[in-house]
Amino acid sequence: MSSPESLTDTRRADILRAALKCFAAKGFHATTMADIARACEMSAGNLYNYFAGKVDIVEELARHEIERMQKNLQDFHFGSCAQEDVRTHIKRIALSRLESQGAKVSLEILSECTRSERMAQILHEFDSRWRDALVAVMSQHIAEPEESLRRRIELNLTLMDGLGARLVAHPELDREALADDVASFIIGNSR
Repeated sequence: MSSPESLTDTRRADILRAALKCFAAKGFHATTMADIARACEMSAGNLYNYFAGKVDIVEELARHEIERMQKNLQDFHFGSCAQEDVRTHIKRIALSRLESQGAKVSLEILSECTRSERMAQILHEFDSRWRDALVAVMSQHIAEPEESLRRRIELNLTLMDGLGARLVAHPELDREALADDVASFIIGNSR
């Protein structure tokens, strides 16, 4: 028999998946808690037992994403990998940014950050933790002052973060070729 905690965790994960689908389909601003509840086949009242609102859902999504990205960084041993392995890893990240649903949701959340101080705060925290994790990993392999390394990371993040906007603006773009070029640029920028 499942413990109450694991059942709650499973239900919360179901809600997060449904929320992502709703945000991609209707946009963050237009999606209601009732829409998310319907997608989960639960009452809106029951949904509020798990999350107080959409912003809390986004906060949980951001927490899961930063944990996933940090684990990914820890699991991938950049210093002991061949350059082609690192390039392939970066290309995979670029391709994930070129996934249609994820790109739409990212842009929706960015847009909402212009209207909601709490959403902006969540994004700032997520971004800060991600940059710090990248600095920690890259500083082990690139002999360069931290400030210079941080500027390099900003450039690479700007490139990666812009991929979703490019996909929306040009849906027919060759995702594979673009991801390949992005990986080549980042590897070249890391020397």
